Amino acid sequence: MTIHGKILALAAMGALLLNGAVAAAQEPVPKEGGILRYAVSDDPANFDCHAANHFAALMRLAPHYSTLLRFKPGSYPDIEGDLADSWEANPADLTYTFKLRQGVKFHDGSDLKAADIAATYDRLTWPPEGVVSERLETFRQIEKIDVVDDYTVRFKLKEWDESVLGTFASPYNCVYSAALLKSDASYPKEKVMGSGPFVFDEFVSGSVWKSSKFEDYFREGQPYLDGLESYTMEGPAVVNAIQAGQIHTDFRGVSPQGADRLKQSLGDGISIESGPALTHFLVTFNAEKPPFDDERVRRALNLAIDRWGGVKGLGRTTEMRYAGGIFLPGGQFAASDAELQKMAGFGTDIAAAREEAKRLLKEAGQENLSFDLTVRNGPPIVVDFGVFLADQWRQIGVNARNVVVETPPWAAALSEGSYQVIIDIYSALREEPTEQMTKYVSHDVSARSAGRFTDRELDDLWHKQALEQDKVKRMALLRTFESRLYEKSYSVPVVWLERIVAMNAALKGWTFNPSNFLYLDQSSTWLDE
Repeated sequence: MTIHGKILALAAMGALLLNGAVAAAQEPVPKEGGILRYAVSDDPANFDCHAANHFAALMRLAPHYSTLLRFKPGSYPDIEGDLADSWEANPADLTYTFKLRQGVKFHDGSDLKAADIAATYDRLTWPPEGVVSERLETFRQIEKIDVVDDYTVRFKLKEWDESVLGTFASPYNCVYSAALLKSDASYPKEKVMGSGPFVFDEFVSGSVWKSSKFEDYFREGQPYLDGLESYTMEGPAVVNAIQAGQIHTDFRGVSPQGADRLKQSLGDGISIESGPALTHFLVTFNAEKPPFDDERVRRALNLAIDRWGGVKGLGRTTEMRYAGGIFLPGGQFAASDAELQKMAGFGTDIAAAREEAKRLLKEAGQENLSFDLTVRNGPPIVVDFGVFLADQWRQIGVNARNVVVETPPWAAALSEGSYQVIIDIYSALREEPTEQMTKYVSHDVSARSAGRFTDRELDDLWHKQALEQDKVKRMALLRTFESRLYEKSYSVPVVWLERIVAMNAALKGWTFNPSNFLYLDQSSTWLDE
């Protein structure tokens, strides 16, 4: 199946499963009880959802919290209320008004009300001193938050932006207790206390995170499981643990070889689901440090990468399957291959591109360029990607030294700009340009952008496309943004991943989707054991 076909199939999956009484009758009745055991690659830096920027933290934290809206289980990418019982959008008044469920309890027994929503989003949008919000640019359009009554909250926007609604469904927007925030705005860094389906029990760093069923969870009959145990592990250890029955899955996914091995060894005892992932690898140049402050050097390194040829080899042994730009290849906002191939770095004549790259380096006085490429020692494919890039640049006479570091120093290098060239990973929550483009605008506009550059033309295009209601005009703005980005080569996308999730056949009720961030609260998951 082509990538476009896979995307269409994935988008239609929930509707097909729930279509009509016949399909409903075929759905098994969830069983109660059991402990879901799964792998998570890393420990969280702390327990604050609002400061988290890595899926591994969310995999631990999501089961303990509720959000205002959520992506509907079994029906990706539909959105439904979580704490919100209903909502009203009023473009004329620039407002979203949410009516909340009544009777929702926090894990400490206190009632969850509109004041808790307001305090949470105040913290996300205007974080107090000492509090980190990774969602700042996500809610840049919020002007004011009002508590209308105990169960009604209203958001006033600066400008109408329909993409804002989807951000209310982000699992990162964990709703916190207003009372606890009032006493200590930083309490979520060390204390896990929400209104989600599971109560936090124990965390042993480098080992296991345990939680148990919240008996007063507001969704009747849920959660089905008695508890969760997530174990810190990655790489071959994950496949070994699934094969041995020690864990049920790794929701992030496994390699193609790992999936094949599990299918061969476990047969019907394993379930494999796969599809295009909203995750891509990119390379970022530090535009504050010579010689990468020279556009010619950055563009030369961009031109030298054979994306189309590279994925043919990489895709045979890894999840790196698709060449593409900043939007999901084959997705609703992506440039066509024909459009993309006219942009810098995406041409099909790699020999000609590399000759141009050599010319640019010579013109810049950098024929013998040598630099450090910072690589995160995370999933093994990231290291593989670093090797691939070094080989691409070697073919134009450039020496890139792969410097492999653990996640904390890698993350610090990204945020502090203490690198020359760095491999970055971007996993999106959904197909939404306004969100995805935050990785590629000026650093002072978006904390997600690591390129240490300022480009007001890109910033302006980003802002305009967010407000553009005409689809054709919006697409034109997206293409103009991409063309300039690749020409300037501040940060450049290279490959997109395939998501392959291998699950013990007993695991039921979880919704496969292209994002690493969704359906992690495990409220609808159950075990047929």
